[in-house]
Amino acid sequence: MGEAETTPAESTEATAQVLFRYPQPVTLANGGTMMMPITARAIPAERLSLYQPNTQPRHPLAALRLSNGDSGETSLPPGVLTLYERLGGAAAYVGDARLATLPAGESRILSFAVDQAVTVDRSEQPSRTLSRATLADGVLQLTVTDRQTTTYRIAGAAGEDRTVIVEHPRRSGWELVPPSGGATGGAAPDLTADAYRLPVAVPAGQTVTLAVALERPRIERFGISEMSPEQVRAYASSTELPPAAREALAKVATLRGAVADKERRVGELEREQAEIGKEQERLRQNLATLPRDSDLFKRTIAKMGEQETRLDGLSRELATARKEADTARNTLRDQVRGMTF
Repeated sequence: MGEAETTPAESTEATAQVLFRYPQPVTLANGGTMMMPITARAIPAERLSLYQPNTQPRHPLAALRLSNGDSGETSLPPGVLTLYERLGGAAAYVGDARLATLPAGESRILSFAVDQAVTVDRSEQPSRTLSRATLADGVLQLTVTDRQTTTYRIAGAAGEDRTVIVEHPRRSGWELVPPSGGATGGAAPDLTADAYRLPVAVPAGQTVTLAVALERPRIERFGISEMSPEQVRAYASSTELPPAAREALAKVATLRGAVADKERRVGELEREQAEIGKEQERLRQNLATLPRDSDLFKRTIAKMGEQETRLDGLSRELATARKEADTARNTLRDQVRGMTF
């Protein structure tokens, strides 16, 4: 056919697609191919660098932000874009990008190459803050805030400024907050299904640091009578708690330490009792093989007699130790039940 006219096609919005109707019939010879313009209008495009840690951990991607006009414009259909950049008056090919459907009034960021001129270093620092503590009915309840701070050090291109969009991963149950002594980029970030998009202006030849913090509050509950003395002492020495709470926990730590000492003594006596029982069983087996008039038989009988005497003493000591341990546990339980803060 002859030279095609460049009159753009008329477009309409359907439920799930954009329909284009060409304004005049088109004739195509059997077996032939042609390319036809369906729309001709300028679309605002902003040059960006898009940093996606899971895609390229050291460099951002060269990208464009395409804006599809106001709400009165027509959606653009999905397809592959071939991108050119004008250098010295000539158009130079820079890459291809895949475009999803772009509704009117929305924008898309399309990446097409790796931006080797910009380098990103990333480090992570977890922390934990105790913000509140209560003690009632023997249960210590702590309100803890977990924080994960990620620091991005972005070294800019030598010859030109960059706007770098950092895609920071979102985590279920965590919220984006300004880290201590820093900010997350000013205005509220754009959101994708699984990331925050944080813009960073990076002047030519300079290095810019962006700190991003995510926080998650959670509740921890402990039966304070069952906590180890070391655990209680750790909370008692925490400067994050008010003086009244630290004083109460210090008292609990002392009582819990007394319980642990009593329980340790019971354990020592029980182990000694068990060891003597095993030794007596061994001696009985030896006696069965020894002549009754031998010196070894007599010494074995004497040793077993000493052990029986010790077992009698152990039984009395163990009964006393168990009673003292029960008293210490009851004292701890009664004291803890009466404590509140």
